[in-house]
Amino acid sequence: MGGYLQRAVYAAFSAIMLLALHVVAEPVHAQSEMVRVGILSYRGSLETQRTWAPTIEHLQRELPDVEFSYLPLTLQQIAEQAEQLDFIITNPGHSFQLERIAGVSRIASARSHVNKSEMQDLGSVIFTRTDSGISTLMDLRGVTAGVVSTEAFGGYLAAKHSLQMSLGKEAELQVKPLGFPQQTVVDAVVNGGVQVGIVRACLLESMSAAGTLDKSQIRVLGQQYDPEFTCARTTELYPGWAFLKVPGVSPQLATRITQALLSMPDGACTDEWLGHANWIAPVSYAAVERVYRDLALYPYNKDLRQILKDWVERNYFLLGVVIVLSGAFLLHVGHVEFLVRRRSQQLEAASDKLADALQRNLMLENELAHAGRVSSMNILAGSLAHDLKQPLGAISTFAHSLRKRLDRGTADEETLQKQLTRISEQANRASDFINSMRSFLNKQPEARRRVDLRELVDETVMLMRTFATKHDCQLHWEPLNEPVFVCCDDVQLRQVMVVLLQNALDATVEAGLEGGVISILLESSAGSCALMVCDQGSGIPKELEEKVFEPFFSSKGSLGLGLATALSIVDSHEGELTLSPAPHAGTCATVMLPLAVPQTEENHDTTTS
Repeated sequence: MGGYLQRAVYAAFSAIMLLALHVVAEPVHAQSEMVRVGILSYRGSLETQRTWAPTIEHLQRELPDVEFSYLPLTLQQIAEQAEQLDFIITNPGHSFQLERIAGVSRIASARSHVNKSEMQDLGSVIFTRTDSGISTLMDLRGVTAGVVSTEAFGGYLAAKHSLQMSLGKEAELQVKPLGFPQQTVVDAVVNGGVQVGIVRACLLESMSAAGTLDKSQIRVLGQQYDPEFTCARTTELYPGWAFLKVPGVSPQLATRITQALLSMPDGACTDEWLGHANWIAPVSYAAVERVYRDLALYPYNKDLRQILKDWVERNYFLLGVVIVLSGAFLLHVGHVEFLVRRRSQQLEAASDKLADALQRNLMLENELAHAGRVSSMNILAGSLAHDLKQPLGAISTFAHSLRKRLDRGTADEETLQKQLTRISEQANRASDFINSMRSFLNKQPEARRRVDLRELVDETVMLMRTFATKHDCQLHWEPLNEPVFVCCDDVQLRQVMVVLLQNALDATVEAGLEGGVISILLESSAGSCALMVCDQGSGIPKELEEKVFEPFFSSKGSLGLGLATALSIVDSHEGELTLSPAPHAGTCATVMLPLAVPQTEENHDTTTS
């Protein structure tokens, strides 16, 4: 009963403060634009208003023609209402997942009050009662820890990642979700409800300053000391909260709000411990992404059983409704069957109706299949325009070179045969690519076979060397002595190699280098091989690192399908395509592929089976 009353008080207070904010705000035009801001409320509506109202008030002052409203929401509520919001303020982990789920984008990051570096202030603190027998992190084995939610970043995931990295999976905690706000976890530890608690860093100091916690009652486990960070913490620190733009918001409005956030004066927030100084341009959230990757959480969760388990936990009510409806449906089917047996005279009419329904369903399925093929053709048309460009360009180059030799009278029979062979190979390559696209449309299996990767790279380097010479670039390639066999569709893999070399050439030319060198390396290890293409260009700007693999995104005026297609092909071959800065300058593209099983092993497996 007390919990319901507390939530009711929070909601009422939030509504009152929101109304007060609208009353004291400057008058707006009758046709003012309405902007809705959702804020993750991990400490309840009262503290959410105290922390973030200064930001909303500042935006209202800077943009008087826009009417701002904000709503404290939980993680689940934000997921359910994301399409009804214009902007979202949330923690870094939640913002990382919303990027993948809802397509939001960061426009600003909160600058820290309590960290002198001003960039990172979010971490976890693991604590227990002072009189507890638990004194080190090693004592946590088999202990139940109270958390606000298993999806909370500072309130759980950062601590889980830190324990897994330092102590291994054997130190994994048994957790007990206690729900929002996070003060509930602190109260549960102090009152003996749970042995250990996990909350975000600086919450203990904030409660102590507010007089709601006697810090002598608790002890921090595995405390890390940092002269630049004034709060107790157990884990490393991560970037602060993010201000997110929801898809559909106009770029003009987003730009105005970003400018207003960056102009917010220092110290406008009144929360000394858990607030923020002001806003800065978005910082890198790569460390947050590493947490989700190491913990195999969305979008890196590959375990189907875990995915189903999480879905059931989140949708148990819906699952119960489905089970009830399924049971009712089965009872209805039984009742209908009973009626059918008793009413045999109606069987023929019912059979005719069922046949008509099946015929209609078949027609609908045919229409849907046709629509699917048309949709696929729209995508493949762009891919054909992009990937046929290379062999057609090569044919044109070889033909032009041959014509010049003929005009000068220097085309001997050997040169003539060699150039015609190259033209024939490129024409066959274009034909193979079209056939592979036809196979895709007809859902035919890919033609994969054992291929020596050295020979494939040799052929591609020979093809691209003419283009490199035109741009005063050199292709440096030294093949290994031993063959490197992979099981692949050689047409598709050659397509990947051409894309990487073409991008390296473009980057080298764009950098304005004379005699630029592009290095092609092939390394082989137990079970896998790595193919690297490194250029000396200007590299990939940080703001484009997360976009280069998106379809139809290009910084050079092309279709933008090259890297997206290459990534899709490498993924289908159970490989990995990554881009990283080169040691001195430029970019290295690395393709990791599994090695093919030796033929002796394949023959042995076939014999034994």
